[in-house]
Amino acid sequence: MRAKSLRRPGLLAAAALAAVASLVMTTSAFADEPTTNDERAQPFLQFVDFNHPDACAVGGLTGTPVHPSKFTYAGGDNQQYLDITAVPADLRITGMVVRAGDVFNVYLAGKLGAELPWKGLRAPVLGEGDLPQIGEWFGCGVAVEKPPTSTVTTTTTTTTTTESTVTHSSTPTSAPTSTPASTSSSESSAEVVPATTTTTIAAVPVAQRSGLASTGFNGAWLLGLGAALVAVGAAVMLVMRRRQD
Repeated sequence: MRAKSLRRPGLLAAAALAAVASLVMTTSAFADEPTTNDERAQPFLQFVDFNHPDACAVGGLTGTPVHPSKFTYAGGDNQQYLDITAVPADLRITGMVVRAGDVFNVYLAGKLGAELPWKGLRAPVLGEGDLPQIGEWFGCGVAVEKPPTSTVTTTTTTTTTTESTVTHSSTPTSAPTSTPASTSSSESSAEVVPATTTTTIAAVPVAQRSGLASTGFNGAWLLGLGAALVAVGAAVMLVMRRRQD
């Protein structure tokens, strides 16, 4: 009986010690809960690494981790604040993660605003401590689908027109000069030597038709006239001869 009575106080003491330890641990855990003075951020108490498969699966983030080298920024590692001035053009950034130790802030893009820069991003604080330096940060994003590019092919047809030029060369033909045959009639006589008459008829140029080149000479009438004049000359000489006889 006495042994049982002695054991009961020992059990009670052990239970009391366990309750106190549990209370201390609970109080300590609440004291170490991260807080943030940035209303845009949501603090978390757990270790998150850039290479962790669930790095962008917390706090409403989506997509895959985006390395800091893809951003244009100021501040960051080993500093208390981070300013994002430009994001990758081929990604839609869903949010940012800023870590210090085992605590981190999650910034959703919707709370950061549609316009850059995003200024003053920071890590959470533990208890009443000072704002820690940033140990690691990265973004989360999804690829932007580019609209299909339509290609318009323009066919240009070039028509070449060749203009033929016909050149008519017309060389005026000068009318030939026709010298009708001259007839010299002489009759030898011991007493009378008749005079020789030579008649030269100037060639009359043939009038050219309008627009056409002269290609020949029509002198038939001149030949007839020359023959008539020769006959007249012969008749005159015959009359003069008879008179002399």
